[in-house]
Amino acid sequence: MHLPIKKETVLLDLIFATEAGLLTPSVHAIEQMKARNIDFSDIEEAVYTAVREDHKDELTKDSTAWKYAIRGTNQNGDKDIRIIVLYLESPRMLIVTAIDKNK
Repeated sequence: MHLPIKKETVLLDLIFATEAGLLTPSVHAIEQMKARNIDFSDIEEAVYTAVREDHKDELTKDSTAWKYAIRGTNQNGDKDIRIIVLYLESPRMLIVTAIDKNK
């Protein structure tokens, strides 16, 4: 079995998905966002300051896709947010989870 190729355009694709309304949180991400006091608007803002954390990228359990680690701050700068995203049918993207690294 061949491993999927990692995309180099994740940040640009994420910005596009955000602006087009094609970035969707999973049920797990919604639960984690509520528990960690992260609003979807915080994530939308963090996308524009985001950097890739390549060393945190992981394959899905079935090894058919990559989960990408992205990190940025919200507009106020009070939340240092890491999101894990994966591609659905491009250009749609799914937020797997969200973490505020300041907590």
